[in-house]
Amino acid sequence: LVKGRLAAAIVKIAGQADAARAEAQRQEALARMTNAVERFVRVHTAARLLRWSIERFRENQQGPMLRSASKVFLDLTLGAFCKLTVDYESEPLKLSGQRASGELVAIEGMSEGTRDQLYLALRLAALALHLQQTVALPFIADDLFINYDDDRSRSGLLALGQLSESTQVIFLSHHAHLVPVARSVFGERLNVLDLG
Repeated sequence: LVKGRLAAAIVKIAGQADAARAEAQRQEALARMTNAVERFVRVHTAARLLRWSIERFRENQQGPMLRSASKVFLDLTLGAFCKLTVDYESEPLKLSGQRASGELVAIEGMSEGTRDQLYLALRLAALALHLQQTVALPFIADDLFINYDDDRSRSGLLALGQLSESTQVIFLSHHAHLVPVARSVFGERLNVLDLG
């Protein structure tokens, strides 16, 4: 009987020791999980803050050409696109137009006329920067507005008018319907030569 009680007591003590060990292991696992979660939260938060900071820096420190081209593109598209953005995460880098809604439209997703306006915006921005550093040569534009309606042609002519403050602009076109549009923009300052 004593042996039986002793054996039961030993089993009970052993069971309590096993339970204590299991509880200690559980507590240790919880501590490790808590540390892992805290570390994940810190790293995840830091990564998001870093990404946010990089985006803000890029927006604020955008190159002068991209800022200038964005302004011209906004005007040429009559406000359909509010700015140009570069996807720095893609390889190669990708230029997109951003609508006022925030939607990004890749160049491939733009209509032919909008792509023409984008290329003109980039050319005019590059030329404006170039003219700040060198002797001004005439800018000759040949049928720039083939894919433009009259309102966008007017906007394009206004952009050329701004360029004409820095250099001579010669605009060639075989589209007679642009003459009244140009006259509405430039008035008496416009010099039209009919070579036909």
